[in-house]
Amino acid sequence: MIMQTVHNATDVRANFGSFIDTIIREKPQAIRRNRDVILAFSKEQMKDLLSVYELTFEYEQDEDGRYAGSIEQIEDIVGDGETLEMLRFELARQLIEYAIDYENNYLRYQNTPNRHKHAPYAIRVLLEDDIESVASMIHA
Repeated sequence: MIMQTVHNATDVRANFGSFIDTIIREKPQAIRRNRDVILAFSKEQMKDLLSVYELTFEYEQDEDGRYAGSIEQIEDIVGDGETLEMLRFELARQLIEYAIDYENNYLRYQNTPNRHKHAPYAIRVLLEDDIESVASMIHA
């Protein structure tokens, strides 16, 4: 590992408050426990890192005027709505459900070839505070 500072887990436990303050105010930190190394990020640092994983949707307008669409990066997320904005919120609702399921069944999804690549998107969704912020992440 090339990181300059890797903290021993025992030291982190003894100085947990200071460790967290450093992450929040300065930079991510690394912890070593035995042979394992864990990286710790603040929520804002993680959101910034994952911001490159953009969510886009494709859509069509049906003969009855409704919009139907899907998330390009997660092909199983599909929805419809009377307006594009309603479609975007329906896709956001489904993304939240999927991200929660992904988190609850992380090992299964990580070991499934066609789901493995969804992890950064699921984590990015889980870091948001509400459906409005998730919907704002989805671009046509």
